[in-house]
Amino acid sequence: MTAQHVLELAVCTVTDKEAALVARRRAMLAVSRYRGFISWRAVTACETMDMLADLVEWETLDAAQAAGERVLTDPEFAPYMATISSVKLMQHFLTEQQI
Repeated sequence: MTAQHVLELAVCTVTDKEAALVARRRAMLAVSRYRGFISWRAVTACETMDMLADLVEWETLDAAQAAGERVLTDPEFAPYMATISSVKLMQHFLTEQQI
């Protein structure tokens, strides 16, 4: 049986949406090289103009947590972090069902 992957959901508000979108692309490229990375789906809220969400898939919870520590000091991630005014949700999840 294959190990279950971990989904990381981060929802935040940003100070400058256009700058955040550019910085997020740079952050995505950096994180795509991290150990255990599988995918990153970047979305923007329809009704709240300054809200973004990121759904990142990791091989394991350990890989997700290690990445969480690494982004704090990764210069490629810093510009994205600088645009974030508040984090509404940052949580790891396991898939219960999928159709």
